[in-house]
Amino acid sequence: MKTDEQKLNIVGAAAQLLLENGSETYRVEETAQRMAKGFGMEQVNIAAFPTSVFLEADGRAYVRRISRRGTNSRRIAMVNEISREVEHGKLSAEQAERALEGARRTPGFSQRVLIPYALAAASFCLLFGGDAATFGVTFAIGVIVQAVQPWFAHIQMGVLLGNFVGGWLTAVLAQMLQIALPVYNVNAAIIGGIMPLLSGLAMTTAVRDTVYGDLVSGMTRALEAMLLATAVAIGVYTGLKMAAMMGGIAL
Repeated sequence: MKTDEQKLNIVGAAAQLLLENGSETYRVEETAQRMAKGFGMEQVNIAAFPTSVFLEADGRAYVRRISRRGTNSRRIAMVNEISREVEHGKLSAEQAERALEGARRTPGFSQRVLIPYALAAASFCLLFGGDAATFGVTFAIGVIVQAVQPWFAHIQMGVLLGNFVGGWLTAVLAQMLQIALPVYNVNAAIIGGIMPLLSGLAMTTAVRDTVYGDLVSGMTRALEAMLLATAVAIGVYTGLKMAAMMGGIAL
């Protein structure tokens, strides 16, 4: 039988998992309140921010700093489902704790997303003047870029570094492949290749947090989205410079 302090830690673990995987702060607070109610804890105060979460109940406090963030909608969906089952009495505290640990161990990357990612990148290139050859090249670049992303999933600043490397790879591969296949549109291939790297979800989350009145969270997430986009841009610039030095390709 879990004590109230242990239950509060379980609620905090759920909130932390949501924040680490890109959930909106209002959703984090709603989920925590839902789980606390299911555990029989009526008076729980929670404040969630992109970098930290605070919970208090009957003089007991839970504080956790969020230092690693990314985007994993699958984990978010799993935590939401766990919270609803707790709310309706279908899961005990012990079962919820095990379920949350299972959600945390759920892989953040699946090889199955390689093809949709690459197709998205290739489709974007068509909007910027790409042809069939450009589509094929951008598809190949998209597969390679997405395949290296898991290398950065478990390190500090992994998302930022992953975006930089993704932009760099896109630029280098697009320029180098033109040597062997000079018939495609390099600019369209680069633009299409980096489009899936841009932080559309993070910016959408920032807008939703702002609309719900979480101004600090909204501004923080907007700044984070801009930093991620800047990392992609710097990666592309570095890749173009390097490709120009290696192959003599004019920028």
